[in-house]
Amino acid sequence: MILRQLLPALFSFLPHTKYDWNFTSVNDNYTAQSHTIKALNLTCGRVLGGGSSVNYMMYVRGCRGDYDSWARAAQDDTWSYQNVLPYFIKSERLEDPALLKSSAAIFHGTSGFLGITRENRQETFKYLDAFQEAGNKIVFDVNGRNSIGYTLPLFTIADGIRQTTAYTNLGVNKGRTNLHVLKNTLVSEILFDKDNNAIGVKAITADGRVLTLLARKEVIISAGALNTPKLLMLSGIGPKQHLQTMNISVRSDLPVGTNLQDHALVVVAFKMDRSSAPPKPMNPHQYPIPLIVGYATINKSRSCAEYQVFNYIVPNDSEIPYQLCTFNLGLQESLCRHLLEAGKGRNMMLGFLNIQHPKSRGRVTLRSKNSHEPPEVNLGTFSEDEDLEDFVSYLQDYVKVMNTTYFKTVGAEIVDFEIDRCKGLQFGSRQYWRCYALNTVSTMFHYAGTAALGAVLDSRLRVLGVQHLRVADNSAMPTLTSGNTNAPAILIGEMAADMIQRDHPVHHYKNINFFI
Repeated sequence: MILRQLLPALFSFLPHTKYDWNFTSVNDNYTAQSHTIKALNLTCGRVLGGGSSVNYMMYVRGCRGDYDSWARAAQDDTWSYQNVLPYFIKSERLEDPALLKSSAAIFHGTSGFLGITRENRQETFKYLDAFQEAGNKIVFDVNGRNSIGYTLPLFTIADGIRQTTAYTNLGVNKGRTNLHVLKNTLVSEILFDKDNNAIGVKAITADGRVLTLLARKEVIISAGALNTPKLLMLSGIGPKQHLQTMNISVRSDLPVGTNLQDHALVVVAFKMDRSSAPPKPMNPHQYPIPLIVGYATINKSRSCAEYQVFNYIVPNDSEIPYQLCTFNLGLQESLCRHLLEAGKGRNMMLGFLNIQHPKSRGRVTLRSKNSHEPPEVNLGTFSEDEDLEDFVSYLQDYVKVMNTTYFKTVGAEIVDFEIDRCKGLQFGSRQYWRCYALNTVSTMFHYAGTAALGAVLDSRLRVLGVQHLRVADNSAMPTLTSGNTNAPAILIGEMAADMIQRDHPVHHYKNINFFI
């Protein structure tokens, strides 16, 4: 039997389940006021494999400049693009014949654990032509030499199965006698000796038992960009003033929880050609909707994308847009009903546009010393007004596709959500798009930066001010990458493994127990 989270077509049904931590952001009384809770649902994986088990399965590495900036932040060329590329290649098992026969093949691997396939459905071709007519480049592979343009995406799907790190990594190592997996167990504290050496962790099982797990070499934290800072702060590693407010003894005064970044998202829907064709039955082993992804810049001197947009090609009378709007994004039902009406008898293109390199920063803090309480998350979305103004420019640039031959031929229309707060504003004006983005903004669930290289961690992912403690997840990112963060998260894990091997030579591994 294939578990639900391994079936690619069911990705939209995973939030708000036992596989999700079900965190929510703080209501800042500024953004997301057209959401049901006037805040954002912060889906993140409460399951083996973490985000790779609940994400939208995009395989995107980002651009060269992303990693060169990491190297500058870490003051270590180990993190430069030239040096991280071999780790991407090492973990990948690309299964697309066309890409493997192209000049881009040198950027890809074929023997790694992570199976990768590519979108190839014919419905995408006329849309690619339209985006090209609108002035965009069409790129065969954004993970190679050119990271800007519209493309058919790569998926972490192979053999009809979602390629979670639990399935591809833990699964193949489940027979190891020194690997122990404790499910439904919460790590509540990192333990230290009197010399600030991390010596283990305290954990609480589902039935309330408190376990002490001791480390022979070091402790590695990989709880994600929301839970890792929470655990570090509960253990006395974080901003001194905040920890003292929580009555937690300060072990290392570091900016843990600050520098929170996320790819802010807005949905734009287009009514396309009329159709009465009955919907095709969903193949649970395939990505459910044909998809084109764009990586675009307004400033043509930029080498990394300024915005990314997912263009879902939705058949007529589909309830998928309505479900994504209400269930996944949490927008008010009155807004989402317009999507349901727009799709009656017409195909649709659903665009999810996000800003790639926001200047805004949020923060993760503790609510209390209780390890069972969720962290308090203020995303800080549009806290820098420049981000909002840039977002408006990206929306205006994106909707230029309306002027292309195909969109005009089918009488395409942008769906008006009729947002109460935007009434009286001219549809399509900068003022309108500003109001639209501010009220409907959501998240790509790409949280990062809360224990960043160069600020909280040294270049080998070790926590500053203590010993034998390392972090290996997206909280280590100094800045967001230009695209989805799953592949970069796996990169960080690969690099951490290499660093650990070098610090603790492999011939000792048979005597080391790994607890996950």
